[in-house]
Amino acid sequence: MTDRAPTIGPLYQNPTRKNLSPRVGFAWDLFGAGKTSVRGGYGLYFNTNNQQNLIVTVTNPPATPRIAIGFTATSPCRPAFPAAPLSCAFANSIRPVQFDLDNPYVNVYNLSVQHELPWDTVATLAYAGSRGVHLLRSNDVNTALPTIRPDGTPFYPPGAGRQNTAFSTIELKSSDGNSWYNAMIFELRKRWNRSFTIQSAYTFSRNIDTTQASTFFSDATNGTTTAFPESPGLNYNKGLADYHAKHNLVVNFTWSIPFARKLEGTAKTLLDGWQFASITNWRSGNPLTVFVAANRSQSLWQPSLGPGIGRDRASIAPGFTYQTAVIGRPDQYFNPAAFVIPPAGTLGNTGRGAFIGPNHRSFDLALVKNTKITRLLGESGNLQLRVEAFNLFNRANFAPPSLTAFAGQADNEAPLTTFGRIRSTVTSSRQIQLGLRIVF
Repeated sequence: MTDRAPTIGPLYQNPTRKNLSPRVGFAWDLFGAGKTSVRGGYGLYFNTNNQQNLIVTVTNPPATPRIAIGFTATSPCRPAFPAAPLSCAFANSIRPVQFDLDNPYVNVYNLSVQHELPWDTVATLAYAGSRGVHLLRSNDVNTALPTIRPDGTPFYPPGAGRQNTAFSTIELKSSDGNSWYNAMIFELRKRWNRSFTIQSAYTFSRNIDTTQASTFFSDATNGTTTAFPESPGLNYNKGLADYHAKHNLVVNFTWSIPFARKLEGTAKTLLDGWQFASITNWRSGNPLTVFVAANRSQSLWQPSLGPGIGRDRASIAPGFTYQTAVIGRPDQYFNPAAFVIPPAGTLGNTGRGAFIGPNHRSFDLALVKNTKITRLLGESGNLQLRVEAFNLFNRANFAPPSLTAFAGQADNEAPLTTFGRIRSTVTSSRQIQLGLRIVF
């Protein structure tokens, strides 16, 4: 952080040669009757260092200058395309990699109880969890230093410079991320007379982290991944993971139509070999973060960002909660009155991933006809006709809305008119397809 120039040397060293990965598990017939079992397990898993961390090093000075020129609307040093005004004062930005990277690892553990119920049904109740340590993440560490006010909140004075004035952004790739996952899982499976099977699985979970393991900030899966300035004593980046889904229910079934067994002649021939198959998924929405486009906090935090990601967070207005701030309509997912722009020099008080996006509902159905053709293709010969419908009920599953609430240029700004507007879906409309498959 204090070096005034890059030092050419080894990229980074192997963090350890002691990364043993033990596994342990058990299964116990609880009552000795073969109907109730208790199972559990633990494993320690290590990750290799992200190769993209090596890729970004080739864009670093002195091999590759990354010039950043500061200017204002009245400054004579204005950007000019295609030639940059190199006569103006500038500073290099840099993307270093922590030379002594720790090896990322995750502890994975689970415990389940399974019991056989009447009517050939099996129920499972389980707990699953994990704890990730030394996860890779990216952040601009060359920000201004805040002062801590009497109430414990940070304040960035106007005009405060970066800690290392020889550089602008120092986008450090480091191994100081953490994650926590806890889930309750309930599963029910039933088989009936070999012609009907159904399986349902419900997961109630909470997934928290301080990182998404992104080498680039544009690696976000739904436009909300970001880390903000780390202030002493303030865990500002800990929040719901980008892919967190509180509720997730999946139900699938297969039904071999049994009616043909009771029919004769032509009717039996038409119905013989037909099957219905279906899968349904109901899932909660993923977390969203509400942004201010400009660096309202004056922290100078300015890493590379993907589209729709701002440099600060908005604040929530008095009288609103994270739940009441969400209207849920595609033309206005958020209530604009629920947000205010933070005072200059301060961080927004909304959490990272604090809002929940649109949920997901889907129902797929298939009708399958199997016809034996052993004369031509042998004993395993089969001709399968499939009629499949995806998103049968034509449900619109919306993408995340626009997340930038304020431009961040002035006090008392009104929210942007585009804020909270959804412009796309994440699944297609109803689709029906025909397929023919030959098995031999």
